[in-house]
Amino acid sequence: MKLLFSAALLCLVVTFLPAQQRLNLFTDCECNRTLLMQQIDYVNHTIDPAGAQINLFIVTNRLSNGGRVFNLRFKGQEELEGNTLSFDVATTPVMTSLEIDQVLTDRIELGLAGFLAGTEYANLITLEATAPEAVPDTAAVADTETEDNWNNWIFEIWSNFSTNVESQRSNSSLRLGFEADRTTPEWRIRFRPNFFYQTRSQTVTDSDGETEVLTSVRRDAWFNASVVRSISDHFSVGLFNSMTSSTFRNIDLGVWVAPAIEYNFFSYDEVPFKEFTIAYRVGWTRNVYTEETIFFETEESLARQVVDLDLRVRQRWGQIFAGVSAGNFLQDFSKNRLALSGRANVRLIKGLSFNVGGSYEIINDQISLPRGEASVEDVLLGQAQLATNFSADVRFGLSYTFGSLFNNVINTRL
Repeated sequence: MKLLFSAALLCLVVTFLPAQQRLNLFTDCECNRTLLMQQIDYVNHTIDPAGAQINLFIVTNRLSNGGRVFNLRFKGQEELEGNTLSFDVATTPVMTSLEIDQVLTDRIELGLAGFLAGTEYANLITLEATAPEAVPDTAAVADTETEDNWNNWIFEIWSNFSTNVESQRSNSSLRLGFEADRTTPEWRIRFRPNFFYQTRSQTVTDSDGETEVLTSVRRDAWFNASVVRSISDHFSVGLFNSMTSSTFRNIDLGVWVAPAIEYNFFSYDEVPFKEFTIAYRVGWTRNVYTEETIFFETEESLARQVVDLDLRVRQRWGQIFAGVSAGNFLQDFSKNRLALSGRANVRLIKGLSFNVGGSYEIINDQISLPRGEASVEDVLLGQAQLATNFSADVRFGLSYTFGSLFNNVINTRL
């Protein structure tokens, strides 16, 4: 009989030290810090990464099944310089936020134990493990393993209704959607049908004191599908398709089909921390319009190409994204669009963080704009696409944290 032995229960017993002798831990994560400080109360949770013996950097990525995977990276400093530890923690989509927080905190604590095992701090920690009951045969274990009857397919159905009513205006919207995904190391298949319905009303008063209620309705329906095949650590190819019907864009029916190729300058294994990709799509577009367009078209077929260049970096000092997208219709290169976007959240120096983001688009491809003037309702209520040759937005912020570096007190009262 071969016994299957695993640690079912792991308990960390820590010898408490005076505050000035405790290890200093700096954690950079989107996590429940209150639970972290409450459960791991034998270290100083510092706000200064430079003054911490241990820096913990956690990157979160979405899994195809709706769950999340957290990549934990421990890095030693000062007397722990040179010590590193890295591992992943996966959660399922059915776990509550509390369960996710607890699992992540437990694994952080276990990671601290492994990180310190070869240091002079190892004697501060005692591990206790309880084994499960013996299993008669490993073959029996294999027989009882749950098979994946869904063959890696994940399905999600969702809906959302919202309404806001005031004395002078109202806004109601309904969103419906369905998602079907199949993800394997070689394939990524996605189907996304969606529906959106919105009504807006606004009471206006003219110069004579007469009131009028303006009402506008928007209906959008679209279906997106894609099949992507991995062909190497850097190359992927795919086929994309979309069908659209939109009162906002003056399209009764729009169809787009395009093959694509993508190259990642880094290996796909490094995606949690950095990726630099260039993608090219070229395909066929067929539009049937609700009203005649400014180009005197009621329907048309066009060829369109798009190039996307994206850079994403996630490191201990912060996160950066920069993207460039350029596209045009092959029949008329003057009908084009160029989009630049970027955002960054960077820790500059001790306690000082800076975030900035923005985008700028040069727009010359609004081929579906209807002829004539837009109605007052559509202009005031934003229910129709308006002509423009550019779009821009910018946002930035600055935060500075200072004061007690080692305040480990938890107090959630009023």
